[in-house]
Amino acid sequence: MFHHFYNEKHIQGQGAISADELAQIIEFYQQSYRILPARDWLEKANQGTLADNEACLTFDDALLCQYEVALPVLQQFDLTAFWFVYSSVITGGSEKLEIYRKFRTVCFESIDEFYRCFFRTIGDSPYQADVATALRGFIPEEYLKQFPFYTNPDRQFRFVRDQVLGPAAYTEVLDLMMQAEKIDLPEFTSDLWMNDQQVLDLHDQEHVIGLHSHTHPTALAALDADAQRVEYQTNFETLNRILRVAPDTVSHPCNSYNTDTLKILKDLEIKVGFRSNMAEQQASQLEFPREDHANIMDKIAA
Repeated sequence: MFHHFYNEKHIQGQGAISADELAQIIEFYQQSYRILPARDWLEKANQGTLADNEACLTFDDALLCQYEVALPVLQQFDLTAFWFVYSSVITGGSEKLEIYRKFRTVCFESIDEFYRCFFRTIGDSPYQADVATALRGFIPEEYLKQFPFYTNPDRQFRFVRDQVLGPAAYTEVLDLMMQAEKIDLPEFTSDLWMNDQQVLDLHDQEHVIGLHSHTHPTALAALDADAQRVEYQTNFETLNRILRVAPDTVSHPCNSYNTDTLKILKDLEIKVGFRSNMAEQQASQLEFPREDHANIMDKIAA
């Protein structure tokens, strides 16, 4: 599972890797696994004939850096991949999740400096008391423990963002921080996402394009069933229109899903889905586990 890449154009934010590091990961993984082209892997998954050593490559979030940095590496290895696209951003919209990630990367000397500013801003907001109360019993090591690459400050930030503030209050806090930096939003977001033609180009090159919700809620499972259905129905219809073929795969954004989600995806005739970790056994065709590239980099360095 891959997200962010960097080069001379795209920033080296938290978790981003280079083209050379992607090639290193592929070569390392090929020592023990047979990496299949995406459509071959999907066919075998649907038939139930995947071998234990057969794997595939997946990319989440329709990021332009993936298209410009990672795709040429895949072409060198003659590989195709799954690309899971949240559709609001490829139809001219923008979503704060990625904007905020770039903001904390380019406007702060370190991620820890961003976290300090974030909690200072909360301290001057109406949410100060709620956050303080929630953090009194918070044990960082127990939150998101299935993702070992998160630091304790990462876990505290994500807990406050997703479990205490929620989308509206979190947006309010981050927008206050960005206003203080006088960010020019159109210029700031110009290099973040693919457009519809680039997504279509991937499809035409035999890659598999799948669902990833419409607006990428970080806690999709917290939405009621109707709101989840709007997210995935809109995502499905948008990709169907662009690709002229119905998507039949999904990855769960931020690993957030529940029984409502799985029913909605089955109603849309989605055949294969991916989680965002390796922590649990596969429970269904919509819950294939994935290894985050950060864990593979740790193995290479060991």
